[in-house]
Amino acid sequence: MPTEPFSPPDTGRTVPARKGRAFRPLQPILALSCLSVMLCACHKKAPVEEVRPVRSVVVSTVFDTDAEVVTGQVAAHRSINLAFRLPGKVVARAVSAGSIVHAGDVLARLDDTVPQQTLRTAQAEAATAKAALEQAAPLKQRATALLPVEAISRNDYDDAVRRYKTAQDQVQATQAQVRVAQEQLGYTRLVAPEDGIVTDRLVEAGEVVAAGQPVLRMAANDGLDAQFDMPEALAQSHIAAGTTLKVCLDAAPAVCAPAAIYEIAPDTDPQTRTYHTKALLHASRDMMPLGAVVTGHLGLSSGTGIHLPPSALTTQDGSPAVWIVAPDTMRVSQQRVAIARYATDDVVIASGLKAGERVVTAGVQALYPQEKVSLLDEADVRP
Repeated sequence: MPTEPFSPPDTGRTVPARKGRAFRPLQPILALSCLSVMLCACHKKAPVEEVRPVRSVVVSTVFDTDAEVVTGQVAAHRSINLAFRLPGKVVARAVSAGSIVHAGDVLARLDDTVPQQTLRTAQAEAATAKAALEQAAPLKQRATALLPVEAISRNDYDDAVRRYKTAQDQVQATQAQVRVAQEQLGYTRLVAPEDGIVTDRLVEAGEVVAAGQPVLRMAANDGLDAQFDMPEALAQSHIAAGTTLKVCLDAAPAVCAPAAIYEIAPDTDPQTRTYHTKALLHASRDMMPLGAVVTGHLGLSSGTGIHLPPSALTTQDGSPAVWIVAPDTMRVSQQRVAIARYATDDVVIASGLKAGERVVTAGVQALYPQEKVSLLDEADVRP
C-alpha cells in the first residue's frame, strides 16, 4: 500500500522558511542567562579582612630603682688557722668549736719530752762554759800583771788572753742555745694570738701533726663579713668596691644591717661561674651569728627606663624587637629595641621606644607586618 507523505497539521500559523542563521530563536534565552550571571556577580560580597585580637600596653618612662637580691652567708671578717711550729704528737686540746678564747690562752699542747731534754742539755753546756770563763778570767788578769815586769813570756800572755776570749764566746753561744731551746719548748704550746672564737677543730689529741699543719681555726673579734656569689652580669656592671647594700637575715627578714663591698674576686668560680664577693657587715655577732643565711639587697639606680613583660619581645634579623600598634590604622609594625637588662619578671628597654607608644605583649609570634589588630579589654593597663 502506497505511503503518503507526512505533513504537519494546520495550526493557522505560517512557518517562515529557514534562511540565514539556524539558531536565531535561542538568542533571547542566551541573553537572559548572561543577564542573570551579571546580576549574581554584582551581588557577591568582597572578602572581609581578618582582624587579630591582641593584648598590649601603652609604655611609659619611669625612674628605674629596681633592687637586685642575692643570697649569701655571714662569715668572720678575718679567720685565722692556728698551727704548731714544731712537729709532734698532740697530747692535749683545751678548746672546742664555739669556745671563746682570749689572747695568751693555751689551746693545745704537744709532747714536750724532746724539747725538755734539749733545754737541759743547753743549760748544762751553758754552765760548763760559764765555769770555764770564771777560770780563764783570773789567769788573764795574772798574765796582764806579770807581762810588764817580764815575769811571763809574751807567748804565755797571748795564750791566757786567747783562752779568756774563747771562754767568753763559748758562754755567749751556750746562752743562745738555751734561749733557742726555751723557744722550742714554748712552741709545744698552742697559744691564742688574740681574742676570738674557735670555729673549727681540725685534729684530736693523740694525732701526730707536722709543723705548720692547721690544728684549730679561729674567728677574730674584728668584725663580720657578708659573703655572696654574684652573677656575672651583676658583678661586672653594677657593683664595685665601696658599693653599699642592705643585708637581712633570711630567717628573720626584719633584722637588717648595712654593709659595704670591699672585695670582688677577679675571676669566676670554675663550677658556678659566679664572682665571690665580700662586704663588711656593720652588725654584732649576737645580731647576725656566724654562718647565718642572709639576703643582700642592692638598690640599682640606673636612671629612667621602660619596663615590658618578656612576652613582648620578638626578633628582627637576630636583634630584639617589639610590635608597635599604630593608633590611627590599628596596624602593627616591628620596631628594634636595645635591652638594658633582664630582670626576674620584666625587661628594661634602653632605647628604641618612646613614651605613649602601644606595644603588643601577647601573640607576637603570630603577627606579620601591617596586620590589622584589635585590642582586648585589658589593653589599656600600663606596665
